[in-house]
Amino acid sequence: MTMVQLRLPQLLLMYACLMGLILTTMPVFAQDQQQGDSRQPPSADEIVAMMQSKLNLTQDQVTAITPVIEKYSSKRDELRQSMEDGTGDRNNIRSQMKQLKADEGQELSQFLSTGQLSQWEQMMAQGKHKHHSDAGAGSPEPSGGNS
Repeated sequence: MTMVQLRLPQLLLMYACLMGLILTTMPVFAQDQQQGDSRQPPSADEIVAMMQSKLNLTQDQVTAITPVIEKYSSKRDELRQSMEDGTGDRNNIRSQMKQLKADEGQELSQFLSTGQLSQWEQMMAQGKHKHHSDAGAGSPEPSGGNS
């Protein structure tokens, strides 16, 4: 056998292995990309549950804040949707999001202690910072969600 005849089977085997590797890793990359695109803000129920556990809310507080969280989550969802649809001005939407956050904090302050409210504001600030470092765009608040 000549040198070319020996190399041809080896080259074909290497080519087959390379193609197999490429074909098996492509779906993995596609899944990672799809999961990153489908990241949703937490629902109102998830926010209330998280607040209950992290802030040690009483059942009366949970009952009182649930409609507040649902109301503002719904409003944020509408703003996010208009941004995704391209029907809203980004700067205007950001301004409205900030106003919603302030209004929500004002309403929550009626039901949370000073310490709980302070802790909630810290949690929101940390969540917002994390979101910006992960995604680098937009400003959805961690208290946003689907109701």
